Amino acid sequence: MNQYKEAKTTILFEEVFPMATDTATPTRTEKSTAIHTLLDEAATAINDFHARVLAAVMEAQAWKIHRDVDGYSGLRDWLCAKFDFHTRVAADIAAIARLSRKFQTLAAAATTGAARIDQVAYAVRQLDRTPAMRLFARTPFRAPVVSPFDPKVSCATPEHLIAEYCAHAPFKDLQRHLDELAAHLAEETELLETLGEQSLQWIELTEQGNGMWSLSGELADETGRLLDKYLKTACLPPRQEEQDSEGVLPAKANRDAEALHQLLAGYGTSPEATTRHGHTATLDLAVDIETLQGKDTDRVPTLEGKPVSVAQARRLACEASIIPSVFNYQTGEAIELGRAARLPNVALRRKLELEQPQGCAWYGCNRPIAWTEAHHITHWADGGETTADNLILLCRFHHGRIHTQGWTVEKTGPGKAIITHHDHDTGTAAKQGATECGCEDWRSDQDIDAENQDSDWDVFPTGLYRSEWPQTMKPDLDARAEAVSRERAHAAIKKAKARCRERFATPTTKQQA
Repeated sequence: MNQYKEAKTTILFEEVFPMATDTATPTRTEKSTAIHTLLDEAATAINDFHARVLAAVMEAQAWKIHRDVDGYSGLRDWLCAKFDFHTRVAADIAAIARLSRKFQTLAAAATTGAARIDQVAYAVRQLDRTPAMRLFARTPFRAPVVSPFDPKVSCATPEHLIAEYCAHAPFKDLQRHLDELAAHLAEETELLETLGEQSLQWIELTEQGNGMWSLSGELADETGRLLDKYLKTACLPPRQEEQDSEGVLPAKANRDAEALHQLLAGYGTSPEATTRHGHTATLDLAVDIETLQGKDTDRVPTLEGKPVSVAQARRLACEASIIPSVFNYQTGEAIELGRAARLPNVALRRKLELEQPQGCAWYGCNRPIAWTEAHHITHWADGGETTADNLILLCRFHHGRIHTQGWTVEKTGPGKAIITHHDHDTGTAAKQGATECGCEDWRSDQDIDAENQDSDWDVFPTGLYRSEWPQTMKPDLDARAEAVSRERAHAAIKKAKARCRERFATPTTKQQA
């Protein structure tokens, strides 16, 4: 059957568009003229055929032939299955036929060949989206409107004007015209749609049990646009110069997640933030001063009522989004309740940012200055003062890293610090600075990054060392690392192929390229 259709189509095409028999080599101008003529004739013939098909389908629909004779409930499926029409063409023809009673002027423009079926199909679909659009399309103008394409043509209704766009305008102009109509008619409908969007939106935040949370949901248009704009503002898309040696750009999704954290943390510490029982969107840390100082008390700090380690408590006590309740265990007296004594005020924060405009103090870190946290070189729980001499700005990731064992920080000047790692427990040296340790096994942050380059150091945008992978999260981290490795391998293969093509290409091939 397909062979019969192909043969029939070939014969019909040759009848409509006979090929030139002149075998002489034509000039470019002659070839261009011939091709343009053929394509013009072909387009006219195709549009004429589509118009005839549409008229036949509309008649078939009126007689219910597709349903009662051939057993198809839908016109599109009938055209595709029974007559082997292209799916898109069948869908456009079916849409016009289905809506022909509502939009008779547009249907007439398609069946007479005055307008292409794809243009008319798009128009009727857009007009049928809302009751307001359907009614407006058929409501006569107070005075006929002159067609913008032919001053001799007057349009009695918006549908007549849209038919003119279908017949004479490019698709983008038709699309813009219909969008403008929809915008003018939005008002009540748009407000109701907004209410509907707000009723449909949802977010589900689920704790996974491995220290991570999963976030899923759907947002209303306005909410989604606000979040999208915030993420793009807070974290610009990676630039080409940021790609690594394999040509891979930093993962934007990871940076967007950090931007969301900064949004939540910044909101929680804002004076304008919504409060509940006097609290904003912040987390509560409860610990006694001796435990926080690292003394062996057998007592455990709690964050939002759940136990955390002392090291974690010392790090969290430095964050603006955490409200530490530090008390004297013996007397029960609150030593620190709030943030005034441990966080820099606005003036001090401004001073630190002016001293350290490049952002995080970690070598090579590109996190913006707005995402940094003020780290006490000597922890405030150990008597460290909240002064510029005792503070350095670090991003949240590297701030957390230097709270692990072996890291020391020595401030060498305004906005400058030496960050070093020691293979042994530094003890009090971590509080006093790297130079007072006196050992020979220390390495700088740059040294440690260089040592870890061959151990998946650059797999994650944060620069997580493989030695830092927690056992509970190792399967997830391994899976992510394998995915990144595959991406890099594919990129390397593409580059190698391109180099081979360049190397072995003939001079003629190079000129054509």
